[in-house]
Amino acid sequence: MAISLAALLLAAVGLGAALASHPPAAADTVRVTRPDDRPLRVLFVGDSISYGLNAERQDLGFRPLMVDALSAGGPVQEFHKNRAGATTRSVSRLLNVPKNLDLAVVELGTNDVVDQTAPDDFAGSYRSLLLRVHTESPRVPLLCVGTWGSAGGSDGSDTYNAVIEEECARQGGAFVSLYGLYPIAANRGPAGRDVFGGTSDRFHPNDTGYRAIADLLLGRIVR
Repeated sequence: MAISLAALLLAAVGLGAALASHPPAAADTVRVTRPDDRPLRVLFVGDSISYGLNAERQDLGFRPLMVDALSAGGPVQEFHKNRAGATTRSVSRLLNVPKNLDLAVVELGTNDVVDQTAPDDFAGSYRSLLLRVHTESPRVPLLCVGTWGSAGGSDGSDTYNAVIEEECARQGGAFVSLYGLYPIAANRGPAGRDVFGGTSDRFHPNDTGYRAIADLLLGRIVR
């Protein structure tokens, strides 16, 4: 039976609406290809967790641990912009995105949860940041790290993580939830110790927590 052009157009509109309301899920992994003629260029964008606050030493944060692990396969050129206590919009304003990146790790949103940034504003800021990264490096693999907290929290963190996952999927990246790590008491605290960045608290990751984050993210990279 012949199908009219009008019917095809209606079907296309319906499909588009379905995709808009049910965007594709973010990937589980990203594939990182090491160049033969230069170091692997890696960008980290984040807040105090990318900074490594509460680690005993700066080199025990998840970012330097990841760089060390990636360096086992060859030289790595690291770029980073992280600001403790900053929202996604604030960090984005400080970021100069390099060109020719081979991997980008974006760890933002926790302070948006704390500050209760309007979800639509957060989505716009997060989307704009990812687009800037892809404008400078169109094919760069993206790891989008979820907020540091627990699922179902009264702070509404699930809403922000849903935004991160959706925007990451739009850019073909892999969303990595930290919900499985935060509730483990051994990954945080204790408070009152002299640590990198000042005095430890009960919220931020400790050395064990940062190692767990690094291992989780490295496990999402196919090399």
